[in-house]
Amino acid sequence: MTNKILPPYYSAKFIMKRKPVCQGMIRIDQWRFQSEKTGRKYIVDVEVYDKHIYSVKFYPKEKANSKSRFSCLTGDFEPRRIVLTCIYILKIYIESDEQSSFAFVGAHSEGEPQESNKRFRFYSRMMTTYVGESIFEHYSDEEKGAYLLARKRELSQGNLSVEIINNFFQDIYLFEE
Repeated sequence: MTNKILPPYYSAKFIMKRKPVCQGMIRIDQWRFQSEKTGRKYIVDVEVYDKHIYSVKFYPKEKANSKSRFSCLTGDFEPRRIVLTCIYILKIYIESDEQSSFAFVGAHSEGEPQESNKRFRFYSRMMTTYVGESIFEHYSDEEKGAYLLARKRELSQGNLSVEIINNFFQDIYLFEE
């Protein structure tokens, strides 16, 4: 018996561009991939906003119509490979848009506080491990479970600022104060 060496991420395929669903959003790019371990299909929504800010979100395809699609747990025990697939998709945008910055929000599970939730902590570790600091400044807001990769050049040129970042999270994700 031979061991099959798998890549660290799944192959993802672009599906379509969707219309924006809120003010400030330009479009949603939809991607899909399938787990080789479980056969489960996943959808990745890359929301494209003003100021070249992208928000990457993923969920199991069977939960597409659920309000809790971003916070459900599958029990498949492969979050690293799934998040690495999202990072693979993110890399495509990094290379195609030299002004791009990225936002992530770790949705909290039922009964878990939003503040520094389990997903946020995991995404933060993955971003600091796999996305270096030569191109991006890393910002995190543990209270809101939000993480941002801000392109250093955009910060230095004044096209992006901490205030814009805070407004982005406040306006787009509608956090309660």
